Amino acid sequence: MSVATTGLLLLSPRVPVMAHAPSCAGTLLQLSVVEEGKTAVASFRFSLAVSGEGSTGQAALTQLNQRLARLRHLLKPFIQGRLIVPSPSTYPRSGSNGAKQSFVANTGVSGEVNRQMYNQLIQTVGGQPGVRMQGMKSIANDKAETALQQRLTAAALRRGMAEADHTAAAIGATRARLLRINRSNAMHGPRRVQLSEAMRAGFDPGEAPEPTATVRMELLYCLT
Repeated sequence: MSVATTGLLLLSPRVPVMAHAPSCAGTLLQLSVVEEGKTAVASFRFSLAVSGEGSTGQAALTQLNQRLARLRHLLKPFIQGRLIVPSPSTYPRSGSNGAKQSFVANTGVSGEVNRQMYNQLIQTVGGQPGVRMQGMKSIANDKAETALQQRLTAAALRRGMAEADHTAAAIGATRARLLRINRSNAMHGPRRVQLSEAMRAGFDPGEAPEPTATVRMELLYCLT
């Protein structure tokens, strides 16, 4: 499945489009083409926020370390590869209604889990004290992602050529020649996971958004 958008700009050949542009004896046509498609989920990259609290900065760090130790133990059966845990930050938090000042220590934990462990990971870490799920990013395997990018690239070039031929016919030209391609690719970002007591049936990886790729092209044609 793919979604495409196209924009065009007709330019006089006497007006330079960019430095060192190929010569054109006719009309220059600049097209912006965007193709978007999806592929199957192979794994998920999860992101967790972990915090600890205490009456002092050291006490907050101690609780954070305890929660991290438990979290590492819980995650061990699920993760692929290694966990990433950045260094913590601590800050004071003013008390309300005359309560004493407390301290908070924060860090994050991220890693990768295979498709089959999606729901188990969410259920295991979702209710842990001081742990908050920040997002799950759908990931395709390398072969599937490469194949998707190739399909989108081919589709973008076909769409661009068809639009160039249509425009050439509209202005009385008989030929459209591709002069230049500028291309950029992107895989879409993480998907938020909201945990709720009402969702007792769990989370199905089949309901998670599929990895989405976008190919953007700036195409320059000469219409003669």
